[in-house]
Amino acid sequence: MGLSPKMQFRLRRLQNRWEAWKAGLRRTEQAVTAEQKMCPSCRALVERGKANCPYCGQRLQVFAASPVGRLARRATPTIPVTGWLILANLVMFVLEYKVSGTSPLTNLMAGPSPGATLRLGESLPLGFVVATHQYWRWITACFLHGGLLHIGFNMWALYDIGPLVESFYGGAKYLTLYLVTGICGYIVSGFFGYTSLGASGAILGLLGAMLAYGIRRSHTAAGRQLRNVASRWAIYILVFSFLPGVDIFAHIGGFCSGFVLAMMIGDDPPLTEAQVRTWNLVAGVMIAILAISFYLMAVAPLPLA
Repeated sequence: MGLSPKMQFRLRRLQNRWEAWKAGLRRTEQAVTAEQKMCPSCRALVERGKANCPYCGQRLQVFAASPVGRLARRATPTIPVTGWLILANLVMFVLEYKVSGTSPLTNLMAGPSPGATLRLGESLPLGFVVATHQYWRWITACFLHGGLLHIGFNMWALYDIGPLVESFYGGAKYLTLYLVTGICGYIVSGFFGYTSLGASGAILGLLGAMLAYGIRRSHTAAGRQLRNVASRWAIYILVFSFLPGVDIFAHIGGFCSGFVLAMMIGDDPPLTEAQVRTWNLVAGVMIAILAISFYLMAVAPLPLA
């Protein structure tokens, strides 16, 4: 008795999946055991482990050059830093309304209560922060927002800008740029007496880094691409910066610090093993500062509302 068409379809689907799985194993074996790699600039085959292409001089990434290291990198799932940042912002946004005792769905234009944003770490005038030693506010404020429109616009910008900056600078440099420029933005904002919150200072920092890359690499397609995207978003944010209640000083501080920091740290992601170790250490320090900041926010003697 022959198989029904439905059963034949299921068998063919299983066979296709099996063949795809075997093909994936073959590709992984080739990537792990290969003794050569391709230069991303001139496409020449170069001995694995070389720090520079002998044909065009392009710097090459040599981290995890051993078969075990390459296998570990292929087997370990990775989530872009941008994804983690967006997730952290969304979690804090939900927490703001939880502390407020309200829901963002009840009134689309209403934001969390002032008591909730104060409790969860909005940035305050510089004199108060220094007097109370609540420097952690410069970090926590980067993950708070004043309503759905606020977080919606900022996460749209981060979703559009973040992956580009991360792909050109690498995850470790990208995280450092985001947090350091966010801090600088709120220091400038606090100096002018603002009480503020939002990721826009850090996002402007990424725009500053994009502009720095575009200027230094204006002769390349990648440099022109980043410069064009940075210009487009700079126009958008410039328009919003003059609306009532918008902290333009956090934007200026973030943008300028991002430009300067990007000029200092270089254009490329970490390429050599020493560079990778150094920037992984820097990223680890930034994550530790982030964790300590949220811990200090949680134990701060402030009212919940």
